[in-house]
Amino acid sequence: MLEPRTMRTRCSIDKQRGAALLLLMLVVIIATATVLVTNLTGDALRTRQLTDTQFVMAKAKQALIEYAMLNPDVNVGRSFGLPCPDIDGTGGFVAGEAHSTSCGAAGETVIGRLPWRTLGIPALRDASAACLWYVVSGSYKDADTATAPMINPDSNGHLRLFSVDTGSVVQGLLPQDRPVALVIAAMEPVAGQARVASAAGMQCSPGSDTRQYLDTDPGTGISNAVLSGAADSVEAFATAATPVTLHNDRVIAITRAEIESRVLGRPDHEAQMRALGLAVAGCVANYATGNSGGASDRRLPWPATVTLSDYRADEAYDDSGGGTLSGRLPDVVDDSSALTGNAINRVLADCNTTQVPEWSASTQARWQNWKDHFFYAVADSHAPSATLPSNCGNCITVNGAGQFAAVVIFSHTRLDALAQVRNAPPIDTDTKANVLNYLEGNNALNVPAFGPLLDFASQPAGATFNDLLFCIDAGLVVSEC
Repeated sequence: MLEPRTMRTRCSIDKQRGAALLLLMLVVIIATATVLVTNLTGDALRTRQLTDTQFVMAKAKQALIEYAMLNPDVNVGRSFGLPCPDIDGTGGFVAGEAHSTSCGAAGETVIGRLPWRTLGIPALRDASAACLWYVVSGSYKDADTATAPMINPDSNGHLRLFSVDTGSVVQGLLPQDRPVALVIAAMEPVAGQARVASAAGMQCSPGSDTRQYLDTDPGTGISNAVLSGAADSVEAFATAATPVTLHNDRVIAITRAEIESRVLGRPDHEAQMRALGLAVAGCVANYATGNSGGASDRRLPWPATVTLSDYRADEAYDDSGGGTLSGRLPDVVDDSSALTGNAINRVLADCNTTQVPEWSASTQARWQNWKDHFFYAVADSHAPSATLPSNCGNCITVNGAGQFAAVVIFSHTRLDALAQVRNAPPIDTDTKANVLNYLEGNNALNVPAFGPLLDFASQPAGATFNDLLFCIDAGLVVSEC
């Protein structure tokens, strides 16, 4: 039998062991909880960082689209193109200013920092405090002499976005779906990147080496930092669904459709297109006043061909001659003037603003961006090869009525109900040569045409028709018809 003292000692030892066990369990619980809380806090922090970054990227995207919409109003005669990036610290541009006169060659896609100052917004940063980067397609670039020569809702972007996770195209598989611009958040540096710190008073880091900010996907080999430097080429970019060790760029795209919806949604858009059509028809009618045959010589130019070598170039819209009575609206009319004795060689570029006050520098700029949408038909009796005087013996009719010397047709937006697609070389297969992708009803049947023309059609816009017609009567009076 144990002594009372021995029993007390054993009880004390048991109590100490129990307390130690409880303390150990408490330590384990606290450590486990700490790990769990730390992980939860880290996950929540990363989620918050990504959310905040997406928010500032969305602000940048909205500012760029607003710039495009307001550009023709702020800078009269300009298109609704997108600004150049802030490429580097040279060229006399201040930080955050678009390098408009130092933005690569025409058609060349360019990358740099978001031009926040030009956009009228603060310098936007991602969760790593790095300023946002920006890529503008050469086909949408508003850059002084390197500005894309024709920007309208049918202009395709030159960018394509690939998945780091699968290697497949996630945006831009079809030509019309290729982005026209990208906003990129560089996020934290990945292995191999060394970034220049911002100096006091600077909004963004002075470092302009894109490779220190934007990543290369090891799987596909696509680098977000390096472009081809070639005009009219599709540039590849990569993005991961969630950031990975060697690729954490966040990318948000601006599409052709997003800009198109804003252009067509402008309350003044329809009125501008109608005014443009009347002004263009006025310049065509005014051509006859320079003919060598006097007041009774009302011959008008030949049309241009439907298929052009470059739909963006003004000089490609050259009268065809050879008896074609309908096609695209011409600007260069040397063949016609050789027959009519007219000194005018450019119907639109040299349109007399005194005689046609509706024509102005801003109107001409609008035509240059929409020129592929214009078609034209001239009556056989008013063609350059017609005999004088110019009388309506075989003139054009619209909806079975009237006697018109010529008709100018403006093809409005693509009609989904008719599966109209308007892609063009040098990047894409030419579908602009098919008039069914522009014109509807009898108008499509009559372009191109040789010899006497059939009846043209005009009707209210709907799902299967949206052509606008502008008629030039036998007295050279212009009206919408």
